[in-house]
Amino acid sequence: MKTMDDITDSNAQHLPPLSPTEERQIMIDILDDVTNFCDTHRITYYLAFGTLIGAIRHKGFIPWDDDIDIAMPRPDFERFAALYSSNGKYKLMAQGTPQCVYVYHKVYDERTIKVEEGIDYSRFPYLGVDIDIFPLDGQSSNFKQFKHDTNRRNRLFTLFSLSHNKVRFRHHKVAGAILLWICRTLGNGFWGKIYLKNATKYSFDKSSVVGDCSPYPYKNTYCAYYRKELFNDRIQVPFEGKNYWAPIGYDEFLRDCYGDYMQLPPIEKQVTHHRNKTYWKE
Repeated sequence: MKTMDDITDSNAQHLPPLSPTEERQIMIDILDDVTNFCDTHRITYYLAFGTLIGAIRHKGFIPWDDDIDIAMPRPDFERFAALYSSNGKYKLMAQGTPQCVYVYHKVYDERTIKVEEGIDYSRFPYLGVDIDIFPLDGQSSNFKQFKHDTNRRNRLFTLFSLSHNKVRFRHHKVAGAILLWICRTLGNGFWGKIYLKNATKYSFDKSSVVGDCSPYPYKNTYCAYYRKELFNDRIQVPFEGKNYWAPIGYDEFLRDCYGDYMQLPPIEKQVTHHRNKTYWKE
């Protein structure tokens, strides 16, 4: 297996790269497969985040976006992982499995290779072009407690990341090396289980507030904090010429995340937030 350095240096020219059009089409094909599977098995999902903005504002991808995000209530998220792994057409990297370096699921096309910045591919497998599936978990209705839970979760995510990322410490090299050794010795699975325990401490079904527990607070706010009523029903919205599911309260959901999401950002901010390279396998 090639290492990350093998693929990101001059040898990359020996792997045929995917065009942006090819990459988007693969993601749509995966989304179609996941949609059909979920509808067949009565599993609830919603378009989410930038993908949902794209559907509402552009009826497709945001022009500068390069991924697809969906979300599922935790019970559906777990059912999906249990059932989809035997589906066969695309591969699932499930949250909580030893080789998973994410705190959510990814469904990917194994005909391709996707190189993401920072991951140590000498120790963890490549995935391919994929879509992200985020869990919606119950949250404390006490906002002070929610902030405490989120801050702890972010710290745990840092330790989880150190167990699988390529890391170079420019400052505090000795302390950093010791911390890195501890994180890698305990391993990816250890930190992932602790993170998951924190994320699932409140029942989705019994909570009045829910949210995506991934450690990505937008604009340094605690936006992963939504009224559960926003997800009590679904509607279909257009995306790239087809219809997909969105939460009934999509407007409030997106405004909580992004503010006036219908307003285009300044030109200088119309850029992707990912640094990925994608290739066809040889």
